[in-house]
Amino acid sequence: NIWMTICHGIPWYRNGADDHCPFIIEGWWLFFYPLSYLTLTLYASSVAKGGDFANNVIGTVATGNTASIGSMTGEKAAQALHSYMGYAALGEGAQHVPSFTGVEIGGGRITGTEISEEHPEGISFGMYHADQYTPPEGPYTTVQAVDGTSWYKQYAQDAVEKSPYMAADGSIAYKESIVKKMPPVPKRKDRL
Repeated sequence: NIWMTICHGIPWYRNGADDHCPFIIEGWWLFFYPLSYLTLTLYASSVAKGGDFANNVIGTVATGNTASIGSMTGEKAAQALHSYMGYAALGEGAQHVPSFTGVEIGGGRITGTEISEEHPEGISFGMYHADQYTPPEGPYTTVQAVDGTSWYKQYAQDAVEKSPYMAADGSIAYKESIVKKMPPVPKRKDRL
């Protein structure tokens, strides 16, 4: 059985709760294949240029409920974040543009690793939609996406990690090291 799901105009989108989606196609997929290919091509082109079509789709997923809208992960999500934050629209020759890996977008949160001139080895980050989350604890900045939404952005912070080991005298001792850890996720406003 060949299944092809086209929800919200995004042919590669799957949300795990496809029962509500009216576009589940069994057997008729050849009829709809050109339409889905066109939609995917338009989306890919729009993401590469930082276009409105892609950014509207990304914004919907980023701020939507993951149970009904789903999420984006992997390389497609990294490309989407690059577009959504306005970097794609700057063009290929733009300077000081970070890259992203391990990105997950959805439910009012965007997480991943940012690689930049300041953090060439990469640093974990979390972004929280300001309309859905309270301001986070610890240092953060407020950034704007291309659709005008505000996001609280935090980077991993230095934290002390203790690792137990058996000392020469048989006692338990701890080796301390400084590691980068994400601060706690802020509270959702709808759960206060």
